[in-house]
Amino acid sequence: MQTDVVVGLQWGDEGKGKIVDLIANNYNAIIRANGGNNAGHSISINDKEYAVHSLPSGVLQKEMDNIIAPGCVVNPNAIVKEINTLGEDFIGNLFISDRCPLIMSYHIEEDIKNEKNKGINSIGTTLKGIGPCYASLKNRDVFFAGDLLNIENSLLRYSHLEENIIDKIRIELNLYKDLIGKFICDTFSLIQKQELTLLEGAQATMLDNLYGTYPYVTSSNTIVSSLLSGSSLNHSNVRNVIGVTKAYATRVGNGPFITEETGEIGEKIRIIGKEIGVSTGRKRRTGWLDLVQLNYAIQLNGINQLSIMKSDVLDSFEEIKICIAYQNIETKQKINYIPFNLELYEPIYQIFEGWNTKTYGETNIKNLPQKLIDYLRFIETYSNVEIKYISTGPERNQTIVI
Repeated sequence: MQTDVVVGLQWGDEGKGKIVDLIANNYNAIIRANGGNNAGHSISINDKEYAVHSLPSGVLQKEMDNIIAPGCVVNPNAIVKEINTLGEDFIGNLFISDRCPLIMSYHIEEDIKNEKNKGINSIGTTLKGIGPCYASLKNRDVFFAGDLLNIENSLLRYSHLEENIIDKIRIELNLYKDLIGKFICDTFSLIQKQELTLLEGAQATMLDNLYGTYPYVTSSNTIVSSLLSGSSLNHSNVRNVIGVTKAYATRVGNGPFITEETGEIGEKIRIIGKEIGVSTGRKRRTGWLDLVQLNYAIQLNGINQLSIMKSDVLDSFEEIKICIAYQNIETKQKINYIPFNLELYEPIYQIFEGWNTKTYGETNIKNLPQKLIDYLRFIETYSNVEIKYISTGPERNQTIVI
């Protein structure tokens, strides 16, 4: 059995959902292996926009197996709401691992309380209980999806709690069983039977709990090695690793963003790119592509194919910047790696002349302006990874495949 992996190379929202949807029909199954309903993947088909959060992006593909693997935390209320929102367009088969930790109502309450207590040091979490649920897992104090198949037996592990608390948990677990019980199974055995799978990462490299811009990160690990662990796959299964990045950069929430544009340029990118968070509805922070950061993500994940998204957003810019190194604000020392204290550095840019040509919806690379080709080739040369996909619009067919 082989797998291809799609992983975000920035701070999320790169367009992974579109790439997964574009190539999904080449696979037997799509697997989600990290995060929860704090993810947000946008898919546009026939002028209709879909947003999936917990569900794999293959749910719009007929007869596709969509697997939520053990590395994910699950909120049954959110999953059912998402299915209902998709309605008749939800046509893929859904399977939820019995080893997925369950997000309980008290996890959400704890998340809200923790963020409020941090005040000005708040992280910008989605307040969906993701972090507290992962913490419960590490503390060996979590309920799993598999517990819904034998609730009373699972409650024996918590006999030390007061009876009124156990009663509240029992009611919530029975509700969850009614919502998702029919989807729960042993996904390890199911995955091993597949011939070719697509492993879909949520969030992105710079939000990785260990390698990202800590503490402004997500609660799960987001790089390829962790996705393999979270899906029950191993390194020998991997065929291709597809890294997804925008032609510029965005992030949602707090934390360092060295190429951020906070003025007129940033607002122009935001408006043209419609940069609003899928999960949060918040305006995304915007800026120029950072090749130091991109190379870091490429090396961490072992990328061998690049997907460049939203290049058309830059069509009307007179000049386009791209970060090629960092400089210490005080000492002026130049580096080309991600430092531990990123906030002490500023970007060094290479400036490209804009192509000032409409490329929206283009599907043939021969029709792209030479200045855009030069920009893309510079990214390839710097990163030493070939570009496989160029997205020129939100629709599935608005993509150049090389």
